[in-house]
Amino acid sequence: MEVNQIIAPDPASLREQWHALRGQNPNMRIRNAAEQLGVSEMTLLLTEPVSRVQRLDSKFAELYQNISLLGPVMTLARNDEVVHETTGSMGKFSVTGNGAMGLCLGEIDLRVFFSHWKHGYAVKEVGAKGERHSLQFFDAGGGALHKIYAVQKTDMSAWSALVEKHTASEQRPVIDLQALPVIERYKGRVDSAALREDWEAITDVHEFHSMLKKHRLDRLTALESIGSDWAFPVVGDSLENVLKNASTSAVPVMIFVGNRGIVQIFTGRVSKLVNIPGWFNVLDPDFNLHVLNAGVKSVWVVKRPSEDGVISSVDGFNARGELVFSVFGERKPGKPELPGWRALVEKLEPAS
Repeated sequence: MEVNQIIAPDPASLREQWHALRGQNPNMRIRNAAEQLGVSEMTLLLTEPVSRVQRLDSKFAELYQNISLLGPVMTLARNDEVVHETTGSMGKFSVTGNGAMGLCLGEIDLRVFFSHWKHGYAVKEVGAKGERHSLQFFDAGGGALHKIYAVQKTDMSAWSALVEKHTASEQRPVIDLQALPVIERYKGRVDSAALREDWEAITDVHEFHSMLKKHRLDRLTALESIGSDWAFPVVGDSLENVLKNASTSAVPVMIFVGNRGIVQIFTGRVSKLVNIPGWFNVLDPDFNLHVLNAGVKSVWVVKRPSEDGVISSVDGFNARGELVFSVFGERKPGKPELPGWRALVEKLEPAS
């Protein structure tokens, strides 16, 4: 599919519109303002002066290998429907695939796809509570991929040193943003028998993506084609239901949220579950989840075979058929699925 260049608006005019929106709604998020103004989030961010938005070099993998020096931070990954925030210290960050992939395990748990990372900035936001510092990373279209925020216990001397080390020599080059191709759902005939044969041959949940690639299927089409013994839709509030029951039963979970450039994972127990108009939230001290209810168009129970037995997840999809969250019971390779998690999944009500 052809990738087209995005025509940049006049920065001064855009800045005026952005400030007018903030005047009307001081709590408006930059992502929402950018959508309302018809520009990318990065384009709107770059209306701020260099003193507040400092361009970083493109050594993203090297930078992430040094985040551990900062102490506790808050990391944010999101898509259009779900926001995932974890607070903790970054452990060892490993880089593989000739720099294309990144992996971090521990309090901050990440799977990074650096081929989609094109731009990075150190940002200072000035608000009623003072300055807020962040590192923000974007794709070729100016869409946000990942953000790291300083928290109260962050080592700000180490933060400043890291930013200085990775500050780009040219701060405001001309950037030609690209209109990224939309990933379209599969429209051909599905060989359900062949799909089922390969599905049932999986021995590790990580083989699932390779199976989809072999059959040239998007994830949702595969679920719709495999048969209800392996995947079936459940009622729309199933995420809230399964997390409420996991909280009540003290069952630890794994919550995956991501976009084209990253997957961020929380592992542990959830406690404070809150509904506000239009949003379902987890508001725990070191983990926040925000789910736009109207954006989640279908929720599925998915079962995958493995050498450790069947592994079950609860997966949510948006209107474009893109995966926006996935929830498993806590587990490690070589361990079977938690019986408590399986029991919670079995209680979910199938969609009519």
